[in-house]
Amino acid sequence: MTNPISQWILKAAQFEEPLVQIAINAKTLPLKINWLLLGSALKQGIEFSELQFFLTELQKEINDIAELPVPSEKLILSIISKCKLKDWSLAPQVAGIIWSVGRFVRARENRLDLWVKNNSPSVIWQQCGEIFYMGKSNPLRPKVLGFLFRLSFLSNTGEGVLPPLPNSAGARRWLIQYGIYNSEQSPKEKLMDTNSLYKELFPKNPSLACHALQFFAEPVGENIYFCQKIFPCNLCPVGSFCKWMR
Repeated sequence: MTNPISQWILKAAQFEEPLVQIAINAKTLPLKINWLLLGSALKQGIEFSELQFFLTELQKEINDIAELPVPSEKLILSIISKCKLKDWSLAPQVAGIIWSVGRFVRARENRLDLWVKNNSPSVIWQQCGEIFYMGKSNPLRPKVLGFLFRLSFLSNTGEGVLPPLPNSAGARRWLIQYGIYNSEQSPKEKLMDTNSLYKELFPKNPSLACHALQFFAEPVGENIYFCQKIFPCNLCPVGSFCKWMR
């Protein structure tokens, strides 16, 4: 099983991180990090493809999320409606999150590139708790873990111990299909199990497994999965033991 899984991970790892794809549309590194932080703060109760669509439409209206005056709630709600995301559980808080991220950036003189360069991952993890809906209710701050992981595609942080790799719906689906997902575990235990999974699947570079697994059975439309862009189901090396295969 190891060889097919490694083959799948190496192929899937070639795909660009969805929120990084949005961030790189910005012209400068500080702006790229601003958008990456916003995308990470909004990644809740929404599929990657839907969030990409929303952020793309938002970028058509806003160049810099830290720029004043702040975008109106009416504009933000109109984009949510245009993207058909009225049922998004986070929709009522989206305007507040955007304003909060903008305020966070302005407090750091609009230079998040210098902020991440001069601070350790633990300090970044701690400070991001200031952002509305980005960690105060969960001591692990999973959205911040996701931001720190995605940040590695754009910039290096200061010296310090790296945090755990983030969990993802794809990693959870992988555990479910093997019957080793325990919904009764605490969030910390689930995060530890997921990090153990990454190390087991790709010992040489667990971060590759972390990146790849977020695409596993990730919906991009009705009856369509992102991983089908990596391998058609009939040619997929892990297809023989994939319960989501079509």
